[in-house]
Amino acid sequence: MIKAILAIVAGVVLAAPACARDHASSSAIRHGEFLVNYGGCQDCHTPGWAQNGGQAPKDVLLTGGGMNFQGPWGTTYPPNLRLYVQKLDVKQWIANLRKLKARPAMPWWTFRYLSDRDLADMYAYIRALGPAGQPAHDWVAPGQDAPPPYLKLVVPTPPPHVVPPPHH
Repeated sequence: MIKAILAIVAGVVLAAPACARDHASSSAIRHGEFLVNYGGCQDCHTPGWAQNGGQAPKDVLLTGGGMNFQGPWGTTYPPNLRLYVQKLDVKQWIANLRKLKARPAMPWWTFRYLSDRDLADMYAYIRALGPAGQPAHDWVAPGQDAPPPYLKLVVPTPPPHVVPPPHH
């Protein structure tokens, strides 16, 4: 009988960390929501966000294609983050954001300023919203017809990179 009880206790103890990973705390979700909103993620990833003064029904939050952009890189459509996170665990999410290089207007470099905890909390918030919506339209190459709506960006040629002379 004691062996059976010890086996049950051991099973509970070993399973607890896995359960904790699957169920983010409410404070992590709230912090993730703050980061997503403060970081402007909703601006592009939520349809109607900008047009409605930073508000949208919960069922459309982060479902992609909110603000689309066309420029020399082609036409980009922000992905549906709610569907995207369903395919990933938190470690994959963090690894993907750490190596992300995206087309404009995605400010991918801003992720370097966030800690792994910040990124995990963003994941927790997006994941807590649950899957919704459809996948966003794929990127369209330059010169190809792209479905509207999109903002057409005329981007100036960047200045040449000047290498300073060596100090002697």
